[in-house]
Amino acid sequence: MEKVEKEKNEKLKTNDINSESNRDTTGDTKVFQIIKKEDIVREERRKKAIEKENQGNGEKTGDVKDTENNAKANNVQKTENKVSVNSKKETESEPVEKQNVNQKKYNNYESNNKQKLNNYEANVKEENSNKKILIFLLILINVILVLVIFSTIFGIINLNSSKIIKGVKINQIDVSGLTVEEAKAKIENQLNNGDNNFVIVKMGDYEKKVSINDIEGKFNVDKSATEAFETGRKDDLIQNNYKTIGALIVNNNIKSEFSYNEELLEKKVNEINIDLPGVALDASYIIEGNKLIIKNGSAGLQIKKAEFKNKIIEGLSNNERTIEIPVEHAEVKEINIDEIHNEVYKKPVNAYYTTSPRKIYKEEEGLDFAISVAEAKKIISENKDEYEIPLKKLEPQIKVSDLDDGAFPDKLSTFTTNYGTADVNRNANIALAARSINSRVVMPGETFSYNQLIGECSTKTGYKESTIYLNGKLSTGIGGGICQVSTTLYNTVLRANLEIVERRNHSLGVTYVPAGQDAMVSIGTSDFKFKNNRDYPIKVVAYVGPGSITCEIKGAKKETEYEVKLESKVIEKDENKYKVETYKLLYLNGKLVSRTWLSKDTYKYHQ
Repeated sequence: MEKVEKEKNEKLKTNDINSESNRDTTGDTKVFQIIKKEDIVREERRKKAIEKENQGNGEKTGDVKDTENNAKANNVQKTENKVSVNSKKETESEPVEKQNVNQKKYNNYESNNKQKLNNYEANVKEENSNKKILIFLLILINVILVLVIFSTIFGIINLNSSKIIKGVKINQIDVSGLTVEEAKAKIENQLNNGDNNFVIVKMGDYEKKVSINDIEGKFNVDKSATEAFETGRKDDLIQNNYKTIGALIVNNNIKSEFSYNEELLEKKVNEINIDLPGVALDASYIIEGNKLIIKNGSAGLQIKKAEFKNKIIEGLSNNERTIEIPVEHAEVKEINIDEIHNEVYKKPVNAYYTTSPRKIYKEEEGLDFAISVAEAKKIISENKDEYEIPLKKLEPQIKVSDLDDGAFPDKLSTFTTNYGTADVNRNANIALAARSINSRVVMPGETFSYNQLIGECSTKTGYKESTIYLNGKLSTGIGGGICQVSTTLYNTVLRANLEIVERRNHSLGVTYVPAGQDAMVSIGTSDFKFKNNRDYPIKVVAYVGPGSITCEIKGAKKETEYEVKLESKVIEKDENKYKVETYKLLYLNGKLVSRTWLSKDTYKYHQ
């Protein structure tokens, strides 16, 4: 009975625990302690029951003598014991199963609770993270708004300023706070002024100054100053402010465009290369008249030209004042006669012209060795410091004077003077002089020299003795009559409105032109020269007729051509001499447009 009562109590307690597990248990630790206490109680009870059962089995073994007398009782007792053992086993197994169930529930509860706790903590962390992000975004937005406002105000102030922003340089020259014009003036003075912009090139004790003027260097200060002013202005507001702030932190250096004369730079480098002490000398040559003079070379130092040129340009661009000359050792180079011949040889070029556009191309003389290359090599094979190779000119087949009338389609002026035919020698001299100047072409900008074309005026060249003016008196001499040709040409040149370079009057008045309009020549002392001041070549034509000499100037007319007239008048005279002034008058469409003084000449009277 006691066992049955105990089992009932156990069941009630188990039911209470089970019913309590179905409730909302927030006190996890308390519940766990209750379950743990009940499990201990049950375990003690189970152990006691097992001990009792073991004691019963011992008594049965020791009572062998009463076995037969008490058989019935024992059978009954066994039956009861068997029932009791089974009952105990059921009673003992029931708490263990209940214990396992409760343990699982607890474990599930604990796991769920931990999951909830983890989820809660994760939610808290996420919420805190979101709060931090939100705060950061709010701060960032405020900062951006402040920067935008500041940037806008800063950009507007900068755009409205007429001066270059801070931190801007041109070729390392600070132009901050200057207007464009002020920057131009400063850069022009420091970069394009030869007194301020130069470099000192040196090697050891050797020094030489190289100025920007020596190579015709020029910096584009206008473009550089404009670029400097546009820094922080030419892009959108954000980029402008970025560049402006960047210029304040790290200086913005604008490199000005630089141009120079490459030939002058090469010439200056070569001059320095020759001046250097211990410099190596390459074989060199010069042309003197009809001779090629070759000089042998020597070993020594030589400038690294490409590197040196770059250093000079960089120095002038960056205001460097001292530059070390880069040099290297060079051995003696053998004279390369084939290379020299290729450089000296020049093929003659024939004259030709085009009509659209109308242009004349003058002939060019050629040049070559007067001996074969093999002979020249034999000459330089000798051990000498200097060698001579003879040269010869190569004449073109067609000269500009050979061009047909298509090259000179218009007659710009003409003039004729007359003379008596009684003096045969004078007639011959006039014809010979006219032949010397005939068909001579004067290119634009070139100067025509009468004496140069006449050459030597002697019997060797065909001139004869005739009447001349000598020291204000009539006399005889070689070449009498050539002055009439020069005078005729002078009047022709004036009427073509060409520029007179040199002209002199006779000591006595002549009969073939008015006083003040003559041109006396004397080989070696007095010459007649004029310059072609037109844009197109002109051709001098001279020919003689019976008792006359005519000169013409041919070329191509311009849109505006003037009619030229001469005016000469005596302004002063006495018993021995008189003075004449001459003017050139220009007419356009029959109207006088200018009157230009030409000369004032003094003449003696004929005795």
